[in-house]
Amino acid sequence: MVKIISLIIKFLNIIRKFLFKLECFLLKFLPNDSNPSSTSEVYRRFKVHPLPVIEPEHLPVSFNQAKADYEVRHNKPLKPVFRHADKIYPPKGTVCPHCGATHEYLSYNNGDKRTQIRCKVCEKTFSTQKTYSQQVVRKCPHCGCKLSHIKSRNDFDIYKCTNPKCSHYKNELKKLSKADKAKYRQNPSAFSLHYITRVFNASLDRLEKIQLKIVPSKVDLSRIRNSRHVLGLVLTYYVNYGLSLRKTALILWEVHDIKISHQTIANYAQAASHLLFPWMDNFKHDLNDYQCGDETYVKVLGKKAYVFFMCDVKKKIITSYRIYMKRDTFSAIDAFYSVLRKFSEIPENLEFVVDGNPIYKAAQQYFQLKRIFFKVTQVIGLTNDDPVSMEHRPAKQIIERLNRTFKYSYAVKNGFNSLEGANDFMCLFTTYFNFLRNHTSLGYRPPVKLDCLKKTHNMPSKWNILLDEALNYFIESTMEF
Repeated sequence: MVKIISLIIKFLNIIRKFLFKLECFLLKFLPNDSNPSSTSEVYRRFKVHPLPVIEPEHLPVSFNQAKADYEVRHNKPLKPVFRHADKIYPPKGTVCPHCGATHEYLSYNNGDKRTQIRCKVCEKTFSTQKTYSQQVVRKCPHCGCKLSHIKSRNDFDIYKCTNPKCSHYKNELKKLSKADKAKYRQNPSAFSLHYITRVFNASLDRLEKIQLKIVPSKVDLSRIRNSRHVLGLVLTYYVNYGLSLRKTALILWEVHDIKISHQTIANYAQAASHLLFPWMDNFKHDLNDYQCGDETYVKVLGKKAYVFFMCDVKKKIITSYRIYMKRDTFSAIDAFYSVLRKFSEIPENLEFVVDGNPIYKAAQQYFQLKRIFFKVTQVIGLTNDDPVSMEHRPAKQIIERLNRTFKYSYAVKNGFNSLEGANDFMCLFTTYFNFLRNHTSLGYRPPVKLDCLKKTHNMPSKWNILLDEALNYFIESTMEF
C-alpha cells in the first residue's frame, strides 16, 4: 500500500511539472495585458534603461567668431575688461570654455563669492569649480529632450525624461491594461513609465583604493615565540573547524599540551589575514563567465553588517567576500568590481545570478556608464514560478550553500568587535574555502589546485605553505616599487 501511494505521488509530481512548463510556454504567446512580466505588475522589477546621450552644456565657438558677433551686437571694437585697482579678477590661465577667451576678457559675476565667472566676449557665465557631471547635459536617447534631476541618493542622482511625447513613454503606456490606465490616472507615481537614468558619485579609482587598502599588522609572524607548526594548528582549528578563540586555546592545551591564550590566537589570525590578503586578492584565477552572488548578515558590535559573496558557479571559487555596514548600491558596485578586476579580460557573455534586490541592477547601470557590460539575472523567491527561476535555480542554490557553509564557521564567533576584524576572518575563511577545503561536487578537491600543496596532506603544514606563498608575493611586489 505504501509503495502504491509513493508511486501515485511521483506520478502527480511529474504531471505538475509538465503543466508548469506548458504554462510557461503558453505565456510567451499571450498579449501584454495577460503577461505577468509586463509593466502592469504590482511589484515591478528594477529596470535598467539604455545609456543617455551626453553633450556639453554649451556648444563651443571659436574666439574669432565670438569676437565678430560681439562687435556686431555692440557696434564697437572689443576691448579687454577694465581693471579696477580695488577688485580681484580671475587669475592668469583661466580660459572661457565656450569661446576660448583668455583672462583679460573675464571677470567675476557674483562679487565677493568669486565662484561664477562672466565672459565679456560671448557674454556667458561658467564656473571653474563645477565637476564634469555639472558641465554636461544628459538627454533622453528616445526623444532627445533634456533629462530632469528628480531625486538624490547617497550614491547616485536620478534623472528622468518628463516629455509626454517621448516614444518610450508612449510605448510603455500602451502596454497597460484598461484597469491599470485608470489606476495610472489616479496615482501616476505607482507606475514607472518614463525613461530614467542614474549618475553615480563612485569612481573606479575610489574602488581600486578600497580594494588595495591593506593595514599592516602589529604582529610579525617570523618573530613569534611559538613554532610554525603551532601557528598552523591555530589556523586549522580556528578556521577549518570553526572553533572559537577560547575553544581553540582549550583544545591546544588539553590535546597538544600547548599553553597559549585566546588573545594570542586572535593576534596570529589577524597577522595571517593581513599577509594573505594581497596575495589572495590578486591571485590570477581562471574564472568562468557564469557567476552567482548573494548577501548574508553578520553582527559587528551588535549591529547587522552584510557579507557580499560572489562565486564562480562551475569552479566554486569565491571571488568577492567583503563585509559592509550597509546593504546599498555602493556595496553592490564594490562587490561586482572585486570580481571584474580578477579577469585579465572581461568576457563578452559575463553573467551574474543574484536575488531580487534592486541594488544589483543599479550597480549594473553604474558599470554600463563606464562602458563595462555584463548581464544580471535576478532569481526571485524560493520556488520556480517562472522560466528564469527554473533555468538559474542551480546557481542560486550554490550561493545559498556557500552561505550555509560560512554560517557554520561564523556561528561560534558570536559577532565581531570591529569591521576590520570581521573582514580579517572573511579573508581566512575564503583562503580555506578556495585553496584547502575539499568539495564533494569537485571530486573531493579544492576549487584552486596548487602544486605546492600536493607535497603534504597535513593541514597545519598547508597553512604554512600558503603563508610562504603570500610572503614571497609581498616581497616581489615591494621590490617592483
